[in-house]
Amino acid sequence: MFRAMLHKMISGFESKYDYDASYMHEINDISSAATFRLMLLSGMTNFQGPEKSIWGGAALAATLHGDCGPCAQLIIDRLLEQGLDADQLAACISQDWPVAMATGLGYRFARATLDNESGLDALRSEIREKYGEAALIAASFATVSYPAYPLLKRALGTAESCQSLKIGEHQDVKIGDSV
Repeated sequence: MFRAMLHKMISGFESKYDYDASYMHEINDISSAATFRLMLLSGMTNFQGPEKSIWGGAALAATLHGDCGPCAQLIIDRLLEQGLDADQLAACISQDWPVAMATGLGYRFARATLDNESGLDALRSEIREKYGEAALIAASFATVSYPAYPLLKRALGTAESCQSLKIGEHQDVKIGDSV
């Protein structure tokens, strides 16, 4: 019964976001306890803090760190649904920081964390000073949790190849391209 309920929840997620979560169904077929634990990760990924743009930029960068295919499109769609600005998200990918604004700050923070860059301390301080500790926590949670899903898919052998991304009116965005 619990397994059937989890399958139904996964199917609802797939329908809502036009996303193939067959890897989650496969995990659930093997272990509903594993599926439940995977779903608990959303508690960490969804903590947005007081500045949604900081969290969203970090979530985008962290997801792109692990994937440039369906997981990346999913997070873009979810960020747009949360009200983040499409132009700012696209500017993050093209590294146009003046246009990316606070979203870009979150994006750069996540990239610096994931790549262990020397500028991390300055970005951390800027988030803390402008937006507070809770925004830093939200960006940190997004940075460490969002790569989990694409990396899990890669580990299980179900990751797909890169694809062009759609960000609002920006069509066929490729990682590294100007938008």
